[in-house]
Amino acid sequence: MGAGSKERLVGGRSEIFKEGAEVYRPKPFNHAEVHKFLNYLRSRGSRITPKVIGTTETQEILSFMKGTVYNELPPALQTDRMLETAARLLREFHDFSEGYVQQLEGNEQWLLPAQAHVELICHGDFAPYNVTIVGECAKAIIDFDTIHPGSAMWDISYAIYRWVPFEAGGDLQEQIRKAKVFLVAYDSEWWDNETFVYVLTQRLEALVQFMQKEAEAGNETFKQNIEDGHMQKYLEDIEYLKVNREAIESGVR
Repeated sequence: MGAGSKERLVGGRSEIFKEGAEVYRPKPFNHAEVHKFLNYLRSRGSRITPKVIGTTETQEILSFMKGTVYNELPPALQTDRMLETAARLLREFHDFSEGYVQQLEGNEQWLLPAQAHVELICHGDFAPYNVTIVGECAKAIIDFDTIHPGSAMWDISYAIYRWVPFEAGGDLQEQIRKAKVFLVAYDSEWWDNETFVYVLTQRLEALVQFMQKEAEAGNETFKQNIEDGHMQKYLEDIEYLKVNREAIESGVR
């Protein structure tokens, strides 16, 4: 393709472009670690994650993953089938990422902090805007800037928060029903439904702390997010989860 023929991709947090079968996006500060992880996944047979093509001074170049991404799912895609395919996609990712934990040396750089309970590498932001959708199915995962070691439930709980979505002001009974659809479709024999609200609350509290830290360090994006009310919304959602914890835990059993 000739000069000026790059296509801007929408839905991301920054300037991302597609040229042919390649995607150009800002290079994360820990791109070497991220690329090592992505190369590991591909070497193990993953086709739900992009292939690393290379880097420039300011960008990383990855293979394009077909499908559409959404900041918020349109009503037509707010279905049980969508939830089920998203859950199974996350489970497949976790099955691949679990083995990478054995290769960690302890000096890796992560954007989000590693958790005390480590079972696998979490995506860290498994949401509709980071998953490509074809038809009514979640097909592939993008944007690995937020990967970090943690537990499966640490990733699952935040995914449910984004995909249901499980937030203040929603229909609680429908949120509970959809959360159970996701948990069952993830198909784990060991997850403890009683920990779901507790872990999600911790996850959102960690997100609030991260936003505050970044804003105090001068990160203009997070300063703007806080001014726009994003942090306040998370605080309201945390309170909503705490108030309804007993009903949620009982409902997802």
